[in-house]
Amino acid sequence: MIVSMLMGCGGAPGSGASGAPGPGGSPVLTDAPSVSDVPRAAWTYPPGGAPRTEVVARLQRWSTRDAVAYFMESARLAGVATVHVLVKQDEDDVIASGTVFYRSAVAPVWKDMGDWDMLAAAVEEAHARGLRIYAWIPQFHDAAAATAHPAWEMHVAKDGQAVPYSAASRQVFVNPVDPEVRAYEQRIVEEVVGSYDVDGVDLDWVRYDDVTMDVGPLTRRLAEADLGFDPLDLPFADGLADPRVARWQVWRTRFVADHVQAVAAAVRAIRPDVHVSAFVLPQSFWEVGQDLAQFGGALDEVSPMCYWNDWGFDPSWVRNDCLATVDARLRHAGEAVAASVAVVPALGVNEPDDETRAVMADLAAHRPDLPGIEWFSYTPWPRERMAAAAAWMAGWRTSGGG
Repeated sequence: MIVSMLMGCGGAPGSGASGAPGPGGSPVLTDAPSVSDVPRAAWTYPPGGAPRTEVVARLQRWSTRDAVAYFMESARLAGVATVHVLVKQDEDDVIASGTVFYRSAVAPVWKDMGDWDMLAAAVEEAHARGLRIYAWIPQFHDAAAATAHPAWEMHVAKDGQAVPYSAASRQVFVNPVDPEVRAYEQRIVEEVVGSYDVDGVDLDWVRYDDVTMDVGPLTRRLAEADLGFDPLDLPFADGLADPRVARWQVWRTRFVADHVQAVAAAVRAIRPDVHVSAFVLPQSFWEVGQDLAQFGGALDEVSPMCYWNDWGFDPSWVRNDCLATVDARLRHAGEAVAASVAVVPALGVNEPDDETRAVMADLAAHRPDLPGIEWFSYTPWPRERMAAAAAWMAGWRTSGGG
């Protein structure tokens, strides 16, 4: 069983990303296997295997090498196997999205990073403790790129007009339809994989934020050439019931899928041993143009963000919609794809205890095949929180028929 502890990734469409710790008691703390004992190219997630704990952290929270070492040692003591680190800012809050936390020749580097390399320190300290490390790299939520290249910003239809999405919300997206945008985002991933000894990459924000996106000048020209109509003329309120909106949806979704496939191929061309994963929204959120049937086969793992309270659902929604729709789209890509891609749902560690307990009981009873659970938190990960999140997994294989 995998337990990943995340600090928020790729939030709700149209709203950006959105507590008590887990049940009492602590998991048994065991030493993680050493790198020499478990070759990184051979790491898999076998059903019924030993529980594997993973955590995701934000690099900018660490101001010194000692802070990195303390975090990694805390992770080791909690039985963590993998640490996912944010190497490119995902939200537009204090730091602009698209800012990177490593020595980059492609993207703008965080001005407060100083003269040390956060990602290099994280990789070295993790591997010294036998931990795997993934680079979490958001894609099309990128204010830094939009600032440097205003023509790249995503546009949304509002009152029959195309306006920059940042004018209609607090979010800044760049346009997946634009080949220059896709090439730029791919270069960042290639730079990380080629320069750092990471064991995997997590793609995030590989999507639009609404069905009315993008309606900028480039997209409108291409859509008129390919589809024969201007997307600004579409009755978006009718949704997929309108044939032209349905055609638009298929057309624009292809650009997101092509990007994921191209990035995954580029990663494997540089280092075939690196795992490729993606954080995705539930597939019932069709308006974001993120279809696993089109790109799931390019991934080793997929992490559906099943944040039930963010969207006003009850705990049963996690299995009955979030996971069910992801499974269905992977099967649509082919049984071989569905069998080969590890589905690792992301849940919130800060949800009410009774609701989390209900989710875990439901998954243990009906989805013992899941290779793990990924826990996210928007706050730092002290040792106590790591242990509490891991404790939620206690008894997974013995309760519910696992």
